[in-house]
Amino acid sequence: MPGPRNKPKRKLKVKKDRVPPPSASQIHTAPEAVPAPCLTLQVDEVTLCWRTATQGYPTATRCDIHHGQFRILYRRYTDASDVVDKMNGDRLLPTHEEIMGYTDWRTALEKGHSVRQYIDAIRVETEGRHLHARRFGLEGEQANGHRARIRFLQREMVNAQDTLGQLHTCAYELYIPTIPCAHEIVKSAGDPSCPLHLSPPRPTEELVAVSETDTRVWEVLRAERRPLVRVPETGNEDLIEILLAERKHALLTEFSLFMDPECKAIREETDTPCEAATEAVVGMIHLCYQQIARRVIFYEPTLFMKSLGKTSLDDFFQSSDFDVEDAIRLIDLLTELIGFTLKWCKDAVADTLILSREGGEDTAAGNNTDDRLRLLGGYILKPTTMTNETWWYLLTLTNPPNDMEHRFVQLCQNFDDLITLLSFCALGLLPSPTFCGNQPGPSDPSISRKHLSLCGVAVADMVSPRPTNADGLVPTWGRAKKRDCVVWSEHEARAHLFAAIKNESDDFTDAFIRELRARPDLFQVVIRSETDPEQVVEVFGASPGEELASMRIRTFEAPPPAPTLNPPPKGEGEWEVKRSAFDLLYGTSRDTRGYLTVFALNPKWLFRFKTFPVKYLVVLDAIANRDHGHLARNLAWAALCARGYGAGEYTLQKYTKAGDKAVHERAEECFGWMPIEWTWSLPFMDERPEELTELEFGDFV
Repeated sequence: MPGPRNKPKRKLKVKKDRVPPPSASQIHTAPEAVPAPCLTLQVDEVTLCWRTATQGYPTATRCDIHHGQFRILYRRYTDASDVVDKMNGDRLLPTHEEIMGYTDWRTALEKGHSVRQYIDAIRVETEGRHLHARRFGLEGEQANGHRARIRFLQREMVNAQDTLGQLHTCAYELYIPTIPCAHEIVKSAGDPSCPLHLSPPRPTEELVAVSETDTRVWEVLRAERRPLVRVPETGNEDLIEILLAERKHALLTEFSLFMDPECKAIREETDTPCEAATEAVVGMIHLCYQQIARRVIFYEPTLFMKSLGKTSLDDFFQSSDFDVEDAIRLIDLLTELIGFTLKWCKDAVADTLILSREGGEDTAAGNNTDDRLRLLGGYILKPTTMTNETWWYLLTLTNPPNDMEHRFVQLCQNFDDLITLLSFCALGLLPSPTFCGNQPGPSDPSISRKHLSLCGVAVADMVSPRPTNADGLVPTWGRAKKRDCVVWSEHEARAHLFAAIKNESDDFTDAFIRELRARPDLFQVVIRSETDPEQVVEVFGASPGEELASMRIRTFEAPPPAPTLNPPPKGEGEWEVKRSAFDLLYGTSRDTRGYLTVFALNPKWLFRFKTFPVKYLVVLDAIANRDHGHLARNLAWAALCARGYGAGEYTLQKYTKAGDKAVHERAEECFGWMPIEWTWSLPFMDERPEELTELEFGDFV
């Protein structure tokens, strides 16, 4: 019922305070929104861009410069992707059977140009996708799609490179017979059955992987102190083209030896004792390197077919045909100068010396002739025999380490060539092999080996007995049958030397064998001529009825050793031969490995690549249980006497004079081609008086 008590309650209206408008000072101090940074990585692919993001949808993610670079990058690799898909869909790569059916080298080259376009498109797309992922970022399904596409591109790149190699090989085999001089040069390159002439091909997968690495790029950029992209950036840079160009530039720095007219790298590594020799040698070695490059390019089918139409090495290296894979192929071959490309290197040195006498490469006949082929501004000549000058430049250029003499034996046509090689080694162009041992002083076995080489003895090994506690006479724990006696053991092991001399009879060979026969107190000898029936040997130096033993042992009973300094008893009884001198030649067991059976298969055996007959010598020391240095010195003295440099019994002074005569006479033969103003240091023993005053490590009889 209405009334004052029953009136509905009304809400009271409360007047709220009006918020005053902000003052001018408050407006200026309000925090501003932070602009988004550019999310692109810099050229180093580590540092984030410092600029503000202004481009991108729906949110800005890139600055103007990187947005411009990305647009060019994306357009470039998507266009390349279209080319790849089209050529792959059309199946333009010829099969192996199709390539084998080609009869014209021009057809193979034309197909090669199409395959090259396919390779270029794959390379551009691959690099573009890598740059997109590394610098501009990929996420989710987009990243997965990129990875799948890159795996596809890698497979296609390997297939395309294999096909291109087959096409170039086919074109090479069809082209070479059309040039008579080229055909003759290829035939004379060497026996393909020899392992040193087989180029170990880098697998195509590895070749492709190496060509995509950028380690060398960053090394060159650091050395040249410059960035990958020019500064300041404008946004119009083609990042793919920049990377590919820098990658090739980095590899081309490896070829500075061939293109640097000042020869800085060669000059730094050339060590000659006079300025006149330095200038001449540096210039000649520079020409040799250029000729080596021509030889390698000539024998490599892909490189040779790409060299057609090029006028010089520089033109070849700078051309667009010469890609990263080609640079890697060439580098692989040039790093094997004392390996399977050694014969090419020798021929290149000989070419250089011949062409230099004709007045230089460019002044020779302008066209191909019967003995030369025009190539990249120079000539490839038919192989010639080795001269002393060729040997000197070859060894100076390759600068081989020790234990590499066997590689050069393949260049020797006869035993005289082998002795010439070893003579150059003895005169300081190659370090002594490690089997000589490290025994500094006038009795160093390496000195003896040098004098043997100069005289005409090719030493391939020196071996000392293994030091044991059982050398000589020692009492054992065996039970003796005689009263008040013990069982004694006598052990003899002899140093031996393995060498070769000329197979044919001549004054030195006959005189040297006479010297050895005359001293059974010093030498026990086994001689094996390669022209004799198999395993027929000549033996001398042993006592009548005894077998030449490298190692033998016997036991006997005698009174035990006295506590005073009494001499041990004299040995008696029959010897048991553990290893004979014949075993040193023909042994096949683990403990008796023969030089002509087991060691002949050793990759570093001196005579492994020898192609001419010789007489092998195994010389045992007649005095057991002493170092091989004694045997080497006595044998060197016998060789010097056979050459007429010495006579009579050995003394250090007589040996020094005889050895220095051999050094001087052989140096005049080996270095006779040098200009008179060149001076060279030779390994004379009498120029080291401080060493000659030292005591020898043993008395030489």
